[in-house]
Amino acid sequence: MFRFLCSALLWAVLLPPFLRWGRAQAEFQIDKMQHAVFNSPGSEAPVPPPVAITGITLLSIHNLVSRWIGVRGPKWVLSLLLGSLAGMAIYFNKRK
Repeated sequence: MFRFLCSALLWAVLLPPFLRWGRAQAEFQIDKMQHAVFNSPGSEAPVPPPVAITGITLLSIHNLVSRWIGVRGPKWVLSLLLGSLAGMAIYFNKRK
């Protein structure tokens, strides 16, 4: 149970800073998309590549650390879900 909670805590700690940074990047990307559309047929990607790469990297880190401490299979998915809920709760409570 301790390893499971450590795995969930890892994700809960990593998620809020990623969400803050990702939101800032997405808002900047929206501004770029609006500017590119004005008077041209240009288009920009809705999700910037650094945000996608960072998200994949964070998931990989969580997976590797969880496997290293012995959390695998359905327990890993549950720790990811529990950590996501805790991380989003932290993120939304700090915004108020």
